[in-house]
Amino acid sequence: MKYNKANSIYILLFLLISTGSCAQNKENNLIVGEFRITKVIDGDTFRFEGLDNSTRLLGIDTEETFKSNDAEQKSNEIALNWENYYLNEKGESRFPVKSDSPFGFETKKWTEEFFKDINTARLEIEDTSRTIDIYGRYLVYLFAVKDGKEINYNVECVRQGYSPYFNKYGNSKRFHKEFTDAQEYARINNLGIWDPAGKHYPDYEERIQWWNKRAGQIERYGTEFSGNENYFNLSEDYDFSRLENFIGKEITVFGSISDVLTKKFPYILRIPHDKEKVFEIIVFEENQDILKELDLEELKNYYVYISGTLEKYKDRYQINLKDKSQIRME
Repeated sequence: MKYNKANSIYILLFLLISTGSCAQNKENNLIVGEFRITKVIDGDTFRFEGLDNSTRLLGIDTEETFKSNDAEQKSNEIALNWENYYLNEKGESRFPVKSDSPFGFETKKWTEEFFKDINTARLEIEDTSRTIDIYGRYLVYLFAVKDGKEINYNVECVRQGYSPYFNKYGNSKRFHKEFTDAQEYARINNLGIWDPAGKHYPDYEERIQWWNKRAGQIERYGTEFSGNENYFNLSEDYDFSRLENFIGKEITVFGSISDVLTKKFPYILRIPHDKEKVFEIIVFEENQDILKELDLEELKNYYVYISGTLEKYKDRYQINLKDKSQIRME
């Protein structure tokens, strides 16, 4: 049976609050359900029968791979000069980048092999604060029975060296220790991305340092400001829904800038909540010099706090940036 988007989301929410068949779950009804895998897009992205959108697996970030029919050929070609290929993809960026890689193709093939004899898999969420990412993908853990044993695929992917522990958007609330132990195992045994001779991203230590800092920012926000009604974590559904009641008031938002639009005035810095909802930081022409005083690449790659009067223009929540003291990174 195929569901449209509205029905699929309704079913997901129903399963989350149901006290029926999911009541036996020890993790407070975090089971979404059992689904048949219809497509492995890559090592961390799947499609399932009955879900309208793809899923994004929590805690992992496998390398990208070509999606065309000649993916293997392209992967072999870039493997011949992989180091230079990656440096060209990175360009002038001060931060690691995502790129199609030979190991990304290898990871996809391993994933397909892993699931070739598995008909269905169980999907579970982290909690109910956010179940869909900014691209509309369901955020899940994937459990499957393999060789008579139930396996958390997300953790297994890290243990086998096909992904680092991906905490760029926060540490796993349910499986942090399992992920860190799995990563240490893969590192010690030089598996996958930890094999010095592999054709994978060369800068995982740098990536992990970057992600850990972001995860620390999220933890500090939770410790210091969670529960403060004038602070809003823009990635959380509940906080974003609260904004409507604070128009005209002084607030502080917490989020990650995705886009800086400077082709015309006013300049706009965007913090996405999902595919359709974004929060905008507005910089009018008279305040344009503020951006020259800010390290925008640094701000785009970490979490920031923006304070000011909340406004709403059409369907967009906004804060007018008049002074650089309104934006800070901790």
